[in-house]
Amino acid sequence: MENYLAEERSDDKVDFQVLNAIADLVRVLDYNEKVVFVNKAMEDLLGYDSDKKVCILGEDLFDPEITRRALLSGEVIQREENIGGMVFSVKCSPITNKKGEILGVVEVFRNVTMARKLQKEIIEKNRFMTSETMAASLIQRTVLPEKGFIKNLKVNYIYKPSTILSGDMFDVFEIDDENIAVYIADSVGHGFAASMVTMFIKSMIRTLDKLTLLSPKKTLTELCTRFTSLRLEIENYFTCFYGVYNTKKKRIIFSNAGHLPLPIMVRDRGYMNLESKGYPISRFFAKPNYEEKEVKLYSGDYILFMTDGVVEARNSKKESFGYDRIHNIILENNRDVLEVLDSELEEFNDGEQTDDISMLLINVW
Repeated sequence: MENYLAEERSDDKVDFQVLNAIADLVRVLDYNEKVVFVNKAMEDLLGYDSDKKVCILGEDLFDPEITRRALLSGEVIQREENIGGMVFSVKCSPITNKKGEILGVVEVFRNVTMARKLQKEIIEKNRFMTSETMAASLIQRTVLPEKGFIKNLKVNYIYKPSTILSGDMFDVFEIDDENIAVYIADSVGHGFAASMVTMFIKSMIRTLDKLTLLSPKKTLTELCTRFTSLRLEIENYFTCFYGVYNTKKKRIIFSNAGHLPLPIMVRDRGYMNLESKGYPISRFFAKPNYEEKEVKLYSGDYILFMTDGVVEARNSKKESFGYDRIHNIILENNRDVLEVLDSELEEFNDGEQTDDISMLLINVW
């Protein structure tokens, strides 16, 4: 090929000087698959016998079928080669003259050993993280309250994380023989960090003493104190609505740490928001002053708790699900409000969920 190339017009010649200046490993083969040129980079790395025109490591390291295919078809072929414990990405490109006749091929070897090593490490780490994330997700679901009755309260809920892990948390549990605690919380974001905040909320509330738990104001204040003591970044925060239902007095007292949407109490298809003032739990509001309110509950009443993933869900037209649709569902349905709401929400957003969705329903019997 060397002689053949020399016979070609000057503008058809392979510029070996340019190839020699390339940092990647380069070799040129003629139409008979014989090596006619190896650039300095390949010579330095693999060794090269200029008399025999072969790499010292041996030609058996290279796949001749790829070169042969490029010579016959004229196509550019990309492949990988393992040479001397190193991985190379090889591009085999035909060399043609002005008439389009194939004279040979030029093969460029790029060392991707480190890239493949890093890629393998990333894959292994991703596999590990996926396994850990799945385990964390299972734990999150395990700590949710049981559906069914607690005293005269019937508990039902729908819990749909937008990813494997959720930034939502809710719970219903007995404080003592007369009082039942109920809360819903929403941590900013919906990834691993947000899920850890939800587990913090769950563990902290469950470890508070009885006198604190009986007071929604004290509970949220203590929760804020403990959370801010973690000294997390200012963008880490959560909202929380906490209430205590007394089975004898038939009332619920509650406080709200900036949680929206507000819980909706429903009676005979009429509804009212359980509203009280209070900032989200964050280092930005280190000394909050939570308002405490109470409302009577009667047999047949229910309270619907939600996270913002419900009202802020959007359809293909970028419309929000909003409060009006929720209110209409409440007014039009005596039973299965939770199921109807879930069904209409699913239909509204065409199954495309972008935020965590949690709905908790407490019926008074």
